[in-house]
Amino acid sequence: MTRNNKIFLSIVTIVCIIGGYSYISFIGGTRFTPISAMKAQISVGSDITVFDQVDLPWGKVYLVDTPSGERTAVVRKKGPFWFCNSVTTFDNTNDSDPLRTIGWLNYQYSGVTPSESAALIAVISNDSQVAYIEAGVGVDRVKKKIEPNEPLLIWWPKTFPGSTLKPVALSSEGKVLYEYRFAQENVTDTKTLRWYPFKS
Repeated sequence: MTRNNKIFLSIVTIVCIIGGYSYISFIGGTRFTPISAMKAQISVGSDITVFDQVDLPWGKVYLVDTPSGERTAVVRKKGPFWFCNSVTTFDNTNDSDPLRTIGWLNYQYSGVTPSESAALIAVISNDSQVAYIEAGVGVDRVKKKIEPNEPLLIWWPKTFPGSTLKPVALSSEGKVLYEYRFAQENVTDTKTLRWYPFKS
């Protein structure tokens, strides 16, 4: 085999390897931009409106509206590419509720050092009595003002064990009006996870 043939064969082999890797990555959802990586997820789709986002050193978290409900999507950077590896879905079943959670995340990826972590809750209210949303644990408990019919995002660069965030909605006087929980204590049924009027 001549030297030119060896060079040509090496180039063809390299192109085939790169092309094959790119094709497999593309099928798996890897894209050149974070938005296109998110849209590659079947549970997100291409018909979306981004209503908020969190920029992190290792990636982005998008909160989006879709025809099927809200989505919270984690998009990680992989070299020059982006990959969406986690999506939380909210269906349109509770649209008539006065207070709705439209984004939720408690995410940790420990396959890298340091590990990648984020937690968030996004809420929208059409109850004019609700003035604040409070959520978190200990020194990480946060209280933020919420405007009617405007999404409110609270986030942390860490995760929390289980359902310890214990979000509540407060009046302007600090009275608890709603709590975010399951319908029954000690019964984890995600279909019943919503905002309920607070009972003292």
